[in-house]
Amino acid sequence: MKVSYREQQIELEKNEGIYITDETSGIEIIQRDEETLFIVTKNKVHTVRCLEINKDEKKITLLHEGQKTHLSLAEPMDELLKSMGLEGALTPKINDLKAPMPGLVLDVVITAGDIVSKGDTLLILEAMKMENTIKAPADLKIKEIHTATGSAVDKNQVLITFDS
Repeated sequence: MKVSYREQQIELEKNEGIYITDETSGIEIIQRDEETLFIVTKNKVHTVRCLEINKDEKKITLLHEGQKTHLSLAEPMDELLKSMGLEGALTPKINDLKAPMPGLVLDVVITAGDIVSKGDTLLILEAMKMENTIKAPADLKIKEIHTATGSAVDKNQVLITFDS
């Protein structure tokens, strides 16, 4: 399916389904249920299913004919900041990772210079006889590691420094 993008602002009322029609292109978008849309063109009806909406990252994952598509969402504030050259202004800068609790480092799975994605495992910390997986808070580059396997750490001790 070839999609031409044209920005269109729509307002949705709570508890009402989505129905959008574009008379110039002859396309209709109809909400079937909470996760499924029908996109009706002159020749075909396309079924698009929403697999995930991540409000924090402002991303949507859609499924169409067995293919996953990832889309980014933009709110009016995002567009305003982008027009002013400040698109990263609302994204907090993460400089380092601190130990959330005292414990023993069981394993460090990254090295300096690694590029990690949000959710990737950085290290395993044992605290109160439980293993805790410490994950990357965002997509980052590892600048320096301040601990090693077998080290005891205190709460709020800097474990990893990130390249900003």
